[in-house]
Amino acid sequence: MDLRPQPPCHGGGRRGARPVRQPSSLLARLRGPALLSLLDQGAVSGFGFLSGIAAARLVDMEAFGRFALVLIVASVAQAVHNALVTAPLMTLAGSARSPARYASAVVAGAVVLAAILALGVAGALSLYFAARGEAVPLDLVTAAGALTLAQNLQLTARRLLFVSDSGGAALVMDLSRAAAFPVAVAILWALGIPLDAVRLVDLLALTALAATLPVLVPRAVEPGRRTVAAAALRHWQMARWLLPVVLVTFGQEQLVWILAGASLGDEALGGLRAAQYLVGIVLLMLTATENVVPTGAGRAYDTGGEAALRAYLVGVTRRLGLPVGLLLVVMAVPADLWLRLVFGAPYVPYAPCLRWLALGVVFIFLRDMVGQIFRARRRTDVIFRAFAVSLPVSLALIQPLLARYGATGAAAAVAIGHGASLLALLAALARTKTPPATPAQSPSPRPEEGSPRC
Repeated sequence: MDLRPQPPCHGGGRRGARPVRQPSSLLARLRGPALLSLLDQGAVSGFGFLSGIAAARLVDMEAFGRFALVLIVASVAQAVHNALVTAPLMTLAGSARSPARYASAVVAGAVVLAAILALGVAGALSLYFAARGEAVPLDLVTAAGALTLAQNLQLTARRLLFVSDSGGAALVMDLSRAAAFPVAVAILWALGIPLDAVRLVDLLALTALAATLPVLVPRAVEPGRRTVAAAALRHWQMARWLLPVVLVTFGQEQLVWILAGASLGDEALGGLRAAQYLVGIVLLMLTATENVVPTGAGRAYDTGGEAALRAYLVGVTRRLGLPVGLLLVVMAVPADLWLRLVFGAPYVPYAPCLRWLALGVVFIFLRDMVGQIFRARRRTDVIFRAFAVSLPVSLALIQPLLARYGATGAAAAVAIGHGASLLALLAALARTKTPPATPAQSPSPRPEEGSPRC
């Protein structure tokens, strides 16, 4: 599935204008960065999916709920890290005057931020357990901090490898981590060491660090204060609207899971997380396009203006919409069957949660496609405002739905929140006037107006 903008037409020798043909050989396709991105995201998300299933099978439902809680809070920290470090990196790396010095500045900033976020996760979990009137599990809290540090460093290493055209190395790094975790679990099992949430989180952290350090250590050179300051300023200029989006989306999803765990117990949180793992198969497809679609949309807008941007995104939506919709139907209709087969009979009562979350993925897909328009226009502030408008909807619905419908109400609150943000973004798009195209962005003539069709 090629999600890149179509290449322009060029003159072709004595026979006149001919379209540029893309290499069709399998070898050429396998060397493409888009496929490497897809494979790497498949390795990362597939590992997350399989490790979650393994955790659910290896420990009881309550312990799995605690394991899920750690991953939820750590994912918030990773979203903050992505907004401040890795998302701007993907845009700014191509224009860096000295790629090596810029990479070293990114590594230095990433290490500091990852350490701060690790402490934040440990503190947040301590407050969570204290608020429930429980003793703070220091071993679990410490493991959660270590996992946060390790995963954020791994995310940074992955993005640095991709921007330096070393996607294959990123794939090797992520596959090595994915292979090391089950080996470590098998060793503990063979030694008769009992597995619980703490040991599973510890293993996730250790395998992430072991895979990441060989990539980051060679880049950990002194970048100079001026380089770090300049990189931080440029990152902040992009992140100042992305970071608030992280905060408002936290209120739409992760906060719901945390409140569900606090009010319904760890078992309910485990059931919700199991349902989320299954729809995560579809989210994998959407996440895998993140290294391709934003770049393609931005290139289409810069070279062809608003018309080219919309044509590109309509094409992407059509090509992705069918497989996404088909997978969601296959997942949602026999939801109880999938939960029983994958996680076991105790998770079957959470089938309605899976159906609500599948509906939420539909909203996420459509929202992402609309959001690409504003990202290509460099108007991420509009995306933030759309999320900010929908946030009160989620906050108003969380407690009533939890109180009346339990875990199903929590899943419904998440889906409705995603739907509200989609509607808010569509309303913003309808209100926004199309920006006038600059000469460099003027749309090219349509095929019927004189240019050959590519």
